[in-house]
Amino acid sequence: MTVSIIIPACDAEATLPRALKSLFRQTEPDWQAIIVSDDQRDYAAFLSGLVISDPRLSFASTGHYRSGCHHARNVSFEFVSGDYVTQLDADDEFTPTRLAELLPLAQRYGAAADNLLMIDELTEAKIATVMGEMKEVRHLDLQNFMTLNAPLVPLIRRDHVLPRVKGVEFSEDVIANIQLIDRIGALPVTPSSSYIYRINTQSMANKEGAAEKFERGYSEYIERLDKGDGFGLKTENRVIAREGLVKKRALNREYAEAVTKNPKLTFSEFVEEKR
Repeated sequence: MTVSIIIPACDAEATLPRALKSLFRQTEPDWQAIIVSDDQRDYAAFLSGLVISDPRLSFASTGHYRSGCHHARNVSFEFVSGDYVTQLDADDEFTPTRLAELLPLAQRYGAAADNLLMIDELTEAKIATVMGEMKEVRHLDLQNFMTLNAPLVPLIRRDHVLPRVKGVEFSEDVIANIQLIDRIGALPVTPSSSYIYRINTQSMANKEGAAEKFERGYSEYIERLDKGDGFGLKTENRVIAREGLVKKRALNREYAEAVTKNPKLTFSEFVEEKR
């Protein structure tokens, strides 16, 4: 029943110890964490210097500097030994019961996620949950997933795990979620917020020029759905995914316009204002 947790690490010294402490607090102790260096740093030595050691930690490297989260996650696959696989960004956290809550659902349905909570990295203030207020497990189909404005981080049964798609870096979690829902039909999402997603105003999504990069990314993905491999999706889901990405691109354009009037506006704040 081991869970393999993939942690890409790039310039992660300041936050990785916090992320790992959230794993050490898990009420479900049967896990392994694979820390994948994408900056040519030796994170085993770094953690040893902090007296952080656990036999459940293993280490790998892309051999590059900033080759991308998708590449780092794919590198980790040869080290995965668990029956279930999930991810944890090096600057995020799990709540203590995350694995225990998601495992039964993932076992039954092939995967499960939670109502991810976004918080401000600097102030610790709650920004929003991905799906708003929920009272019970919701089974999310692709049509409804495409209306969300933040990713989900599922726990996936091994038989449904796929490598991340080459050439997809921006919104790569969205593409991975789309492919997963295409395979399992609907993704169960718990009302609890057991993944803590920290929003840093200096992150890729908030840096100057990000809007142009996402514009290019969305356009490439739409083209791929129109004329390319369609990410391997079923025909009907290609149509749904395309329509959803067109709307996301339009929202990104609207955000880019809003930032010209308020340069300090984050995407999360923008989305919340539109609700």
